[in-house]
Amino acid sequence: MHEERRPAVFAVKQNVGVATPQDSKERLLTPHFGVLCLSALFSALGFSSVIPTVARFVVTDLNGGDLEVGIALGVFSFSAVLARPWIGRLGDRKGRRLLIAGGSFVTAIVLAAHALADSYLVLLLARLAMGAVQGAFFVGTVTLTTDLAPEHRRGEAASYFSVAIYGGMAFGPWLGEWAAGRWGFDGGFLLGGSCMALAAIVACWLPDFVGDQEGNLALAKSPKASSLLYRSALWPGIVMALGIMIFPALHGFMPKLMDEQNLGDAGPIYALYGLLVLVLRLICSRLPDALGTAKTAAIALTGSSIGMLVMGSFVSRPGMFVGAAILAIGGSLLYPALMVAAVDGVPANERAQAMSTFTMFFELSGGIGGPVLGVVAWMSGTTVAAFYGAAVLAATGLPVLLAWRRKNPSIA
Repeated sequence: MHEERRPAVFAVKQNVGVATPQDSKERLLTPHFGVLCLSALFSALGFSSVIPTVARFVVTDLNGGDLEVGIALGVFSFSAVLARPWIGRLGDRKGRRLLIAGGSFVTAIVLAAHALADSYLVLLLARLAMGAVQGAFFVGTVTLTTDLAPEHRRGEAASYFSVAIYGGMAFGPWLGEWAAGRWGFDGGFLLGGSCMALAAIVACWLPDFVGDQEGNLALAKSPKASSLLYRSALWPGIVMALGIMIFPALHGFMPKLMDEQNLGDAGPIYALYGLLVLVLRLICSRLPDALGTAKTAAIALTGSSIGMLVMGSFVSRPGMFVGAAILAIGGSLLYPALMVAAVDGVPANERAQAMSTFTMFFELSGGIGGPVLGVVAWMSGTTVAAFYGAAVLAATGLPVLLAWRRKNPSIA
């Protein structure tokens, strides 16, 4: 059944001016791939720039504590999870560009609307609205990455693409801190919305990759695509969720901890982390394809756990820098390895659904991780506990990875 669908997809690629696999088996860095990465960079900058802004806004203007910060950071994930399956189906039927450009534009409006929040309840409503629309961009971009990459270079493509995503995620909080310090919290939210609007404009130059009617009929008959969750993407998604539960601690609780301990601005620490992620992603871009999913993910999970332990155990400016440097190992390797596994063997006109399931765990990670770490910090009476909690969650990914490999011996 898979072989019957592929010629139709290749024909679509020819119509939009992209070289077919027969014509350029080795070509990865195409103009469309460059546009995709640029749009992803602006989107990640906009999304992540408001994370520390939200955290400080809750504490400073809304008189919230650790628990309120954790909920505000994670609540958007619940609406995002509910919307993900429908977003994936829309992307397979209507094309990737609709998800990327349209999702970015609506998210820009919602992000800017955070500036209108005058109470904690209104802020939570804005975060919920953001979760429902922001996922469209993410599903569209990661799916288009697999569409554009040769099959045997998907790990490398994911590494290059995620330089834009994780680079934006790393530098965005620094940008948000700068904007909030210069123009206040409203300025920080408006800047985040502006970055997302730029992502929407750039995305207008991307291809659609919409299958024909025959492909869509085949999609409806696929057992994997008939349910809301795409089964082959579940294990990679679970491992990913555990590994990235460090981000609520890094982006949400680190600025608060540094304020409590009078350790200065968190911006340079974010900058170091972002720079190291960028360098490691470029240097190790072929590592997931060469080393395999299991080994690469194990290295990443170990680095994330140790980095969090260092930041929680050595609460000083040098300790934060060292911890961030170790965290960069996890931040640079985990996503490329697991994305390759999530789409392995998935036909082109089902990839958006597979990616919607896989990326849904990004939202679950934030939705679960933020409140859980907030509760841990609240119950222990110290913000440092959030870092130890994040270390435990990342380390839990290792036995889950082992169980997945035992269940699927084909995983390298």
